[in-house]
Amino acid sequence: MPTQASQSPRRPSATRTHSPTAQKTPPTLNRAHVQGFIAGCVVGVAVCLGLMRAAEGPDQSVAAPPLPLSVEVEATPRFDFYTVLPNQALDLSPEIEPANLEADKATRAQYLLQAGSFRQEADADRRRGELALLGLEATVEPSENDSGRWYRVYLGPFDSRSDMARARSLTGQADMDTLLLKRDAP
Repeated sequence: MPTQASQSPRRPSATRTHSPTAQKTPPTLNRAHVQGFIAGCVVGVAVCLGLMRAAEGPDQSVAAPPLPLSVEVEATPRFDFYTVLPNQALDLSPEIEPANLEADKATRAQYLLQAGSFRQEADADRRRGELALLGLEATVEPSENDSGRWYRVYLGPFDSRSDMARARSLTGQADMDTLLLKRDAP
């Protein structure tokens, strides 16, 4: 015979059951509801009064500085060159010599890119070959200084800034550092 102690009593269901009579009664308002409603109305009226007072204008207790009575405001921009240019006289006599443009080119500086400096001439020739594979024409110039003989690899001189930028971009893509140099034209 089974014992009653081993079985636990049955618990009520966790879900609520709504009775039809509970739904028919209206919700009740308590004192806290009424106090909250009144407080909300008071705050709303205060905000409305503040907005209306701000819309009326600035506070009269702070006086604005008086504006000058004779202020002239120009509605359109003023261009003086229409009146100045017709009154100017140009000296077009044949005694004035034109500027010497060839002299400007002779004093113009040249820009070169140094693509490397090597102790061994074979290393400089190898770098010149790498640059030739990129489509760039390089020259190797030997130089002497206190630390011995060096072989420097140069690109240029360049005719335009865009040619120099193109060469610098190609050497950068090939992981070759370059140094921009400025020389006086021979």
